[in-house]
Amino acid sequence: MKKSMTLLFTLVAITINAQSDSTKNKIDTTLNKVDTVESTEFDFRNVKVIIKDKNKKVITKDKKKDENQAESDQSSNFPTVSFTTTFGIGVAGYSLSNQEVGVRNPVSNASLDLDYGKCRNYMINGNLMFDIHKNFGILTGLGVEFNRYVFKDNLQVTPNEGDFVKDTAISFGSYKFKTNYLNIPLMLVFKSNNQKFKLAVGGTFSYNIGSKVKQKYSVENVDYKSTIKGNYNIAPIKFSLGARIAYKKIGLYVNYGLTKMNQGSVSHSSGVSDLMPFSAGITLGGL
Repeated sequence: MKKSMTLLFTLVAITINAQSDSTKNKIDTTLNKVDTVESTEFDFRNVKVIIKDKNKKVITKDKKKDENQAESDQSSNFPTVSFTTTFGIGVAGYSLSNQEVGVRNPVSNASLDLDYGKCRNYMINGNLMFDIHKNFGILTGLGVEFNRYVFKDNLQVTPNEGDFVKDTAISFGSYKFKTNYLNIPLMLVFKSNNQKFKLAVGGTFSYNIGSKVKQKYSVENVDYKSTIKGNYNIAPIKFSLGARIAYKKIGLYVNYGLTKMNQGSVSHSSGVSDLMPFSAGITLGGL
């Protein structure tokens, strides 16, 4: 009887071991999933019976791979280049840099005071951004600028000399003096970690692409409207210092001329001056 029991358990052990050899542990090589085997052993003197359970699985993680992936997600490849378009609207004006009266005799009794409620500055910027670092970059590009000046006095600006002459014969219903420029900025850009807040400071090179006057007036109950193009004593080149600040897609800008707006000195009721242009306003689309 004893020999029969021993033989029976031996056959059971051989059968179970044969099945376990044909179904060895499976390893999922796609990710980190590994099939493991839990076993229970019974020892009957000279015969050992092993019962294996393949139902349980253990999932392991490759920590080194996860850490490398996290570092890769946080870092970006620099430098990178991006292009954006922004639109700006604000106020245009100028300050007076007075000269000695003896430089040129005033030939005008008109005041240069502006009606700032009607003066406008418009800008369309094509910004080319070179991101050298996550928080630092360089901005350049190409843009156009349109300035509109409206005076408090009833005056005219002569197309060639650019003198401001008070007009007593015609009462203007509207008189707008306009200057247009092609702009090339060069600015340093500082950005927050979340990229929402941006600050740019630097300079702008501007080339005058045209100046004109648009006027409306009435003579003997007849309405007239005309546009007069000319040089208007505007310097062909302008250099400005400026700053732009933006949060997401809305920002502010300010520019002040390092060079005078006029090519020759301007005569007016207070003497002879140079005009130093400035502009300030808001931007849509970012910097």
